[in-house]
Amino acid sequence: MDKPFDFWRDFDLRPRKEKIEKAFNCEKLNSAEDFPVIVSTRNYFAFGSNPRPLDYWENPAFMLKFQQDYYYEHLKEVQDDLVPYFMPWFGTGVLASGFGCTWKAPIGNGNDPFVEGHIIDKPEEIAGLKLPDPHKDGIMPKVLMFMEYAKTHGDLPVGPTDLNSPLCTAAQLCGYDNLFVWMYEEPEAIHDLLAMVTEAFINWVTLQKEYSGEPMDASNGLQGIWSPKGVGVWVSDDDLVSVGGDLYEEFVVPCYQKLFTAFSGGHLHYCGVGTQHLENFRKIKGIRAINNSILGNFKDFETLAKRRPAGTALEIQDGVTANPEDYFRQAFANITDFSGIMAGAFALDTLMLSDTGTYVPAPEGWDPVKAANLTVKGIRAVVAEKLNAAA
Repeated sequence: MDKPFDFWRDFDLRPRKEKIEKAFNCEKLNSAEDFPVIVSTRNYFAFGSNPRPLDYWENPAFMLKFQQDYYYEHLKEVQDDLVPYFMPWFGTGVLASGFGCTWKAPIGNGNDPFVEGHIIDKPEEIAGLKLPDPHKDGIMPKVLMFMEYAKTHGDLPVGPTDLNSPLCTAAQLCGYDNLFVWMYEEPEAIHDLLAMVTEAFINWVTLQKEYSGEPMDASNGLQGIWSPKGVGVWVSDDDLVSVGGDLYEEFVVPCYQKLFTAFSGGHLHYCGVGTQHLENFRKIKGIRAINNSILGNFKDFETLAKRRPAGTALEIQDGVTANPEDYFRQAFANITDFSGIMAGAFALDTLMLSDTGTYVPAPEGWDPVKAANLTVKGIRAVVAEKLNAAA
């Protein structure tokens, strides 16, 4: 951005950004009101959403208007700390499509774009891969076109498309079984694959920043959360939950050190339990935040909160529940230090998170805006209880 995005339409965004930046810096929390809570509604993705026309992924004017209208209504109605930005959303397979995986438009209501099948059946085929050309290959040119349109015609800062991690992209290219077996049987080939995918990832993010005007060392949106100077990239690394610590250390940690260094710091997202990688997280130079969808795994979240790398921010990013105060009372049961912790959540149209962390149909009369405000209120109530008890 040419200048700080501190104001948008009728809204002063500075207090929101100040809270979030303090959390990224792991500053001491003085009150529950200072605890950052970001609860997205009418989300950029289609999962759990009301029916969305295909025009959303075909017409940049439609996607831009949808997101701008959403943010304006959200900021008027939800009392959270969201900082708006335009997300050019085309599913989690954009980089894989650049390598040759077939990209598919969404099928049916509530579904997102996806890549179909893998393209590598034998480890020797890895040597034939070429770095994608974002101006020509896969869905990447369309993403750039949507970004350029939003930058030219919109009034929101533009963030990157979904940044599916090198590990997850490698799994899309090879197939999951092949990738994990070849880590044992063909390690050199997998090292070569991950090195190439990491290079492509860095090239792709760098080009998107050129299109959007986003700084190399900060981001308008990381998994829906604004990030300050010193946190320039994020990786969505859901497949780390399926990999043992030794394999992750050998194949993945060096790649993430390289890409986080390229953007002055990184933000790692995964869903579920990844505490087998606590030592690996400490070895990733430049890791600045861990974004975890805990999905009801409260004890594992407690372990992550207490043993994460020093100076690393931590975000809970679940769907919202019907009883958010109860849910977060369990999540924060044994948390006494809230420095660096924040909550990011998604209030979906048709789904909610159950008390045990599974997605279930939302009840009749469910209102995402009311659910979002209830979530903000519930989280802050629990944080206030904990702070008062510690005083």
